[in-house]
Parts: sequence; structure tokens; C-alpha cells
Amino acid sequence: MLNLRLVRGPLEDRENTEILFEYNRLTRSRIPPEEFRRWVQDGPAGPAWHALLQTDEGRTVGHTSLIPLRAALRGLETIPAKSEYSFTHEDFRATTIRGFEKVARPKFLILVDQLFRHCQGLGWGPFFVSTAEANHPLSRRVGCRAAEFPLWECVLILRPWNAARHTPNLQPKQRAAFFAAGVPQRLLASGISLALRSSNGVRGVPIASECKAEACEDRLAFFEEHESMAWRYFEGQYMRFAFDGDDRDYLIVKRGALDRYLRVCQWRLNSTKSLPSLLAAMIRLARVDGAVGVRWAVYDGEAMTPSLLRAMRRFGFFCVRRTRTVMIHTKDPKFLAPAMWKMNDSFFSFDP
Repeated sequence: MLNLRLVRGPLEDRENTEILFEYNRLTRSRIPPEEFRRWVQDGPAGPAWHALLQTDEGRTVGHTSLIPLRAALRGLETIPAKSEYSFTHEDFRATTIRGFEKVARPKFLILVDQLFRHCQGLGWGPFFVSTAEANHPLSRRVGCRAAEFPLWECVLILRPWNAARHTPNLQPKQRAAFFAAGVPQRLLASGISLALRSSNGVRGVPIASECKAEACEDRLAFFEEHESMAWRYFEGQYMRFAFDGDDRDYLIVKRGALDRYLRVCQWRLNSTKSLPSLLAAMIRLARVDGAVGVRWAVYDGEAMTPSLLRAMRRFGFFCVRRTRTVMIHTKDPKFLAPAMWKMNDSFFSFDP
């Protein structure tokens, strides 16, 4: 029989080790211990709440967590959180949970439901659940609902063969199209890198350097203030670009690799004058990293979207419409509206 335990971190070292080992094994992730501890216990909004399934001997065989986040939204009285590190060990999915012997539902759903209920009772919410589409039916069974975020996916390919192999969620014909599109894009990017060698005021700065926060009172905005930004982005894994003469604007990218795009995670731009130099700087950095290419998801609701799309298309990016569906657990239906979120890819790039 298993025991269900709710606790706010930090957890014991043994529990952290067991959770991370099983999560990495089941999801084929490569999250190192120092990153796991950073996310679940060192956040500026405080440590995460955990729900654990444990044997009578104390072994952790199931887990989920809610990581609290600081947010800017006028009148917000609750604490938003992100659901992370959820699993149940396959050998224990049929084992009874003490106190829930007569509950006829999967053990994982009991685990998640109890944590969500507990944290809502503490005044937390909404909960942002980033999970694969195949898991959406399970998320609905614990009260989550789908929110659809329209966006423009803009991609510049620098390594056509790697793009065809490693770009996720593509059909075979689409992989062939990525290879075909990548050949001229690579040549164009080489010419741009040579033609725009001058930085023109665009420079890389430490993630942890001061950045003037901008109020975002009509939408949920995350990782905008200095402490949250420094926590969210590891130096070395990410690069922040700043602009001479404007201490408000910035752009943060996740560094690329042979099997990964350089990816824009978060940005704030109030002017178009530095866009060509910024795009050229990102291309140069991607080439240094040996990255597959450059990827920028521009979500609807940003005033700069038309200018960004024009600039990227001139640089050879192809920009296509798509919709990202995420699951949100909330008592307040207003948080299901995409217009309530200042959305970007900072929510989808926690992997190392």
C-alpha cells in the first residue's frame, strides 16, 4: 500500500534524488540535480508544493509539483503556479493508496487532484500545465481546461539535414520540406552574417544584470522583474541581448546545439530600428553554437508582430500560423482567454 504525502519544499536529498531519477528515466530527460533543486526550491515566489506517493519503507514512486511564480497583473490576489515533474512508477500504478482504497481512478490522477485542491485552498491559481497533447484527456479529468494560443512560428534553418532529423512533431513530407527550404536559407544566412557584422548597438549582457521592469497590468506576465529573470535563465544556457540607448528593451534566447534551434524565449521591444542588427546577432550566435537554426514563436496580442514578421521574412525566415494548446486549472474562467496571458516560449524551454 502507498502513502500520499503533501509537503512544501525543500525535500530531503534522498527524495530529490529518487524523484529526479524516475522522472528522467520515464521522460528520457537529462535534467541535472542542481537544476531540479533550483526550480523546485529556489524560486523568488518560494519553494514548490509537492505531492508524493511513497511506499511504507519511504521510497518515492510517484510525484507531482506546483512551482509558484511571481506575476504582474492588476488586482491579482492568488499565486500562479506551473505544474512540473509528474510521474508514477509503472510497477506501482495498480497499488492502493492508503485513504483512497475505494476511489476508482488512476493513481496519478489522485496525486494531481489532491495537490491542486490543496494549493487552491491556500489561495494559489491559476495552474499552468504544459504537457503533451496525448495527456490532455487526463488533465481534463482533474479539472484542467484547454486554452488555445495562436502564434506565428518563424524559423530560419542553418543546418538543413539536422533540421529534417531533429525538428519535433513533423510528418515525413514536412521533414523533406524542411531540408529543401533549409538549403537556400543557409546560404542567405551566411550572406547576412557577413553583411551585418557591426553590432549597431546590440550587445550581449549577463542574464542577472539589472533590467528595468515594465508594468503589465492587463495581462499575466512572468519573469519580467529582475529576481525572477535571474532565477529563470541559467547563465551559459541562455543569452540576453540589450540595446544601446534603451534600458527597457531586451531579448532572451536559449542557446542552440547540433540537435536544437537557438530559440527566442522572452522579449520586450518598443522600437523596430534595431531589428536587422538583432536578427543578424542571433544568426551569428546560432552559427557559433552550431545550432540547427533560429526559432522565434510570436504569439498574438503583441503590437510589434507585423513589424517582426516583415523583418524576419526579409531575412529569409519562413513564418507559418499554428496554435499552441495548453491546459489551465483555474476557478476563474477569465484565465482561459489567451488575451489574459503575455505568452512566450519561456514556459516551454525548462529542459537543459
